[in-house]
Amino acid sequence: MQNLKQILAIIAIAFITYGTANTQTISKLEINSTITSRHYWRGIMVNNSANIETDITYSSKRLNIGVWGGYAFNNKYSELDLHLSYRITKNISLSVWDLYASRDRKSIDRYNYFDLKRESTNHLIDATLTYNFDNKLPLTIKWSTMLWGRDLDINGNQRYSSYAELEYRYKFKKTEINCFAGLNVFRNSIYAKHTNIVNTGIKVQKNISVMEKAEIPVWAIIALNPDTKTANMIIGINLNLNNQ
Repeated sequence: MQNLKQILAIIAIAFITYGTANTQTISKLEINSTITSRHYWRGIMVNNSANIETDITYSSKRLNIGVWGGYAFNNKYSELDLHLSYRITKNISLSVWDLYASRDRKSIDRYNYFDLKRESTNHLIDATLTYNFDNKLPLTIKWSTMLWGRDLDINGNQRYSSYAELEYRYKFKKTEINCFAGLNVFRNSIYAKHTNIVNTGIKVQKNISVMEKAEIPVWAIIALNPDTKTANMIIGINLNLNNQ
């Protein structure tokens, strides 16, 4: 509990310091929803059923604060996450997520949201540092580490599971194509028992015109996990209602 308070205090001070230093504020509220065939995350098949996922984010010039929620149509998965992100420089950003997802195929309302004891909490604090290269090299590097919560080893110690990902983006006519590869950095983590590639594949997205008045982004992901020797295809539709 004390470690959690220290982590949250450091994160809050960092975000407030950067936020108050930013004098030119451009703020907006965005609501983005996605209907997806499965919930697949960092090489993990979280739920093998159709999901609806919604993100509500208030963003300024550099700071974003939001809530993300996911719910499975088969009622075997649900999730409610809080997230903060800050663009430190033109190329570097830091994000922190409080992941609160269901376990054992039970709804999150079966758990105590206010349980902040590390040995029993359902929360998971995940921090990601992202570096985006310039437009001449459309490459993104991410490093994510689980700092606190239910990522524990058999002795009850924090495992600090870490995931590193490399993503390359390009366009072919009007189609966006992302190629990615994700690595489980440390042994005996939430992603894999050994250091290994756990998530690699390609995402293809294209806007589909609807009645010549609107465009709906439709995407498909082909993902391979060499560690578990599994392959999956995930398809989705994005539905965005944004305040311009």
